Amino acid sequence: MTMKFLCLVLLLVPACVLCESACDRLNLVSRDDWGAKPPRARTPLSHPVGKLVIHHSDGYWRHLSNWGGYTDQEEYMARVREIQEDHMEQGWDDIGYNFLIDGFGNVYVGRGWDNVGAHAPCCNSDSIGINFLGYFEDELPTREALKAGKDLIACWNDLEIGPHWDFGVRCHSDVGAASGETVCPGAALCDYAKRHFPFPYDVDVMHGR
Repeated sequence: MTMKFLCLVLLLVPACVLCESACDRLNLVSRDDWGAKPPRARTPLSHPVGKLVIHHSDGYWRHLSNWGGYTDQEEYMARVREIQEDHMEQGWDDIGYNFLIDGFGNVYVGRGWDNVGAHAPCCNSDSIGINFLGYFEDELPTREALKAGKDLIACWNDLEIGPHWDFGVRCHSDVGAASGETVCPGAALCDYAKRHFPFPYDVDVMHGR
């Protein structure tokens, strides 16, 4: 009896792994868990959403002062809270990004899938803003962070709220900032995102319809 049960478990495990969705693979950190302040207001985001805009959180001088990088998740959560505080002090309704990703692969919920962000003036009403926490001009985010980014994009497609065709990944530097030009998200991350993050396929074809 025990042997039969063990064989059944071994047969089912690969099937469970195969049926696991990209959304299931995400280690989401809710707003409550990272200590978000309530937003002043929310604007619903119309689906499907045509673009993803990639950002990083830190500039060059902050990167230098944070020599050694972030050492644990609490430091990352403190940075997310700091970003929200800064954005709301500027008069924004909430943290500007839809999601933020740390070096351990945790995905912090900002404005989420359903609310218009404030991260790229040209494209807020038709994009999801993903911020990688850190500075990535010369070096890439960690392997865990990049995997979380890919899973987040795959989840976006699994939820069928992304475009059905002509999907576009943009770097913040491609679309400009409110203050003009920007180097965000850094040359290394921007190049990687354009080569590895696009999903240029029809969602209906992907799901066999």
